[in-house]
Amino acid sequence: MKHPSFLFLAAGLLCLAACSKSGQNNDAQAGTVYKVKVQTAQAQPRHFRKQIRVQGTIQAYIFTNVAARAIGNMELKVDDGDAIKEGQTLFLIDQDNLKNRVAMAEQALKVVEESHRSAQLDIGIAETQLEKAQKDFERNRMLHEQHSVSDNTFETFEVALDKAKKTYEKAEAALRNAAAKVDLVALELEIAKKDLSDATEKAPYDGVVAAKFHENGEFVSKGVSVIRINDPKKLRAACLISAVYFDAVKPGVTPITVSFHDRKIKAKADWCSPVIDPLSRTFTMRSYLPDGSPLLDGMLVDVDITLAERDGTGVPRDAVILKKGGKSAVFAVQDGRAQEIEVETGITSDGFTEILNPGAVAGKDLIVSGQYFVNDGSEVNVTNAN
Repeated sequence: MKHPSFLFLAAGLLCLAACSKSGQNNDAQAGTVYKVKVQTAQAQPRHFRKQIRVQGTIQAYIFTNVAARAIGNMELKVDDGDAIKEGQTLFLIDQDNLKNRVAMAEQALKVVEESHRSAQLDIGIAETQLEKAQKDFERNRMLHEQHSVSDNTFETFEVALDKAKKTYEKAEAALRNAAAKVDLVALELEIAKKDLSDATEKAPYDGVVAAKFHENGEFVSKGVSVIRINDPKKLRAACLISAVYFDAVKPGVTPITVSFHDRKIKAKADWCSPVIDPLSRTFTMRSYLPDGSPLLDGMLVDVDITLAERDGTGVPRDAVILKKGGKSAVFAVQDGRAQEIEVETGITSDGFTEILNPGAVAGKDLIVSGQYFVNDGSEVNVTNAN
């Protein structure tokens, strides 16, 4: 047995259906037509900008990995993040030993310079003795030729002259040797001073300490990087861009905007990789930012790249309907009915789509709301607010 409430519900539904059908028949007999409510607007001049947004990284493009030029224990004078000035001492290496080497070389130079001065005195004495021996020999040679001096006496002066010559030659050799020692020790002193200078590393320019590779007191060897310094004023944005846009990005021409929160910096594409990465199908673009840009090395930023920009005629983006075959169309209101107009579209930006055949829509009231409920020839009711 069926429940009474079920029977009541069924009867109500049948009654409702009958009433609805009766109402439709009455409307049809009365000739009532339902019009689609729409809103319209006209095409207007707009500035169009075709942009893509990618993520990029801020890089300091002037940086230096400062390496040790001496061997020994290191004394760091700066720390991570320190602001530094050109000529400021960054770190020292083995200062005591190197300073001792300089002091020893300076002392050794004094000793050999004194020996050189002594050799100069010795050669002066030898030269005087040689001149005296030469005069004695010449005087006695004349006397010997006149038979006024015996052979034995003449031979004595002859031997004395020969001895004076050899003494002079020996003094000359000693002077040359002393001079060579002075040059050698002077060179050793210069090397010691150079080693001491190399063990004192100074900042090549104003910047910041971006990284520290060794700690204070560590033993380091020549060529080992100790710290990295950056010039925070010299920044660039680097990003990867889809290969689809390879021909559209022009170095020195294409404008970009680098954004980080509320900071926006305008620049241009300065360099693009000449090749496309075969794995990621991307290429690298770099843009050098103005000096003093309020960004930091390593920041992740948004990069808006303007691929095209021009003035044109536009309609609200939603007014354009994509048709079969990839064609686009808009609807205009003509004598109370929807009129389909085929259009060619260009750039879409800021909610408007560029119409490349503006003559087709010029001066027409285009449907911008309700267009998805009409077909070509549908009657419409324009409800624009006054």
